Amino acid sequence: MKKCLRIVIILLSTLIIGCDAKQKSATTDGQKIEIAVNPTIELFSLIHHLAGDKQYNENLIPVYIKKVENHFKHLKNHPAINFAKECNILYQINGDAPMALAVYIGQPPQLEPEINLSALPNDFDPRWDSTLISNYLKYAREFAVESEFMKFHMNQNEFHQESIENLKDMLFKENILEWFFTFFGYYPDNFKINIALLNGSCNYGYNMELPDGKIESVCLLGARDPKWINGTPTYNKKWFLPVIIHEFCHSYINPLIISKPEEFKAIGDAILKSHYEAMRKKGYDVWNVVLNEYLVRACTIKFLKEYEGIEEVERNIKNDKLNGFVEIEGLVQLLEEYENNRHEYPVIESFLPEIKKYFTPKIFNY
Repeated sequence: MKKCLRIVIILLSTLIIGCDAKQKSATTDGQKIEIAVNPTIELFSLIHHLAGDKQYNENLIPVYIKKVENHFKHLKNHPAINFAKECNILYQINGDAPMALAVYIGQPPQLEPEINLSALPNDFDPRWDSTLISNYLKYAREFAVESEFMKFHMNQNEFHQESIENLKDMLFKENILEWFFTFFGYYPDNFKINIALLNGSCNYGYNMELPDGKIESVCLLGARDPKWINGTPTYNKKWFLPVIIHEFCHSYINPLIISKPEEFKAIGDAILKSHYEAMRKKGYDVWNVVLNEYLVRACTIKFLKEYEGIEEVERNIKNDKLNGFVEIEGLVQLLEEYENNRHEYPVIESFLPEIKKYFTPKIFNY
């Protein structure tokens, strides 16, 4: 993984409007956070909304949902929608699986993959394979053309811009990039937030290696809490800042865990088996996903301890335990050793053996 060898002074006050009218950035000395409404994410979310997937039907932004229903409801029996239903039943393409693909695909209607589908990244969602992706994209292209999706998407530009501004007003007051460098030991080459208007309360994080070798950390942020004036989503710091930290932490943790199945698969399987119902309800039904969540939640609590205080730490630990992460408090304490011995553990990857030691004896008690 690429490591930044210099300390970057974070300046979150300068804003730029990029070539894409839907994107804004905060610039830093070599670092930035981009915020956008990505049409591919919106297209895939729409397909699964029409297919009836639970995640994409929380309907927490009623003004936007009404526009979607008015424009697309006559297409609920389109072949792309039926194929999405089939994918859900046969391959568990639900929850974050459509989003895990969307972040690697170019804009509609072409939907050109930005990676080699015959050689998927090692940390790519295992529910997908090259053939399934090709078939999925074929149907999605047909739907995008026949539904005039991009025309609809562009007509929502004002709504998108307001949504971006709402998030920007909260996020750019917070100095989060410096914490990522300090805690993990390096920056990605780019941080990006995609507001996902149909994702409701669901949020995801991905680490992407781009064709030029750069690493991009991507947070997909759901939409809720609409303004009463125009219905755009709002972003309360208390709820959304920890979510953003959580999802960006995924971009650090996920690639590390999936790359070491010989060390962590047995641990993840044991945790999943012992708390299956609690994990399944949250959509965590694969060994690496369970371990990703454990570590990301612990890292997020470390952020809260430094920036938000003990009350938020205790609240999160309590909630995590109720959700099946019964070892979370001890894992947070273990990360104290990582933070206090950075000469020995310069980056989070160097601490993975200690994390393995922490969980290994516990699997025999599950």
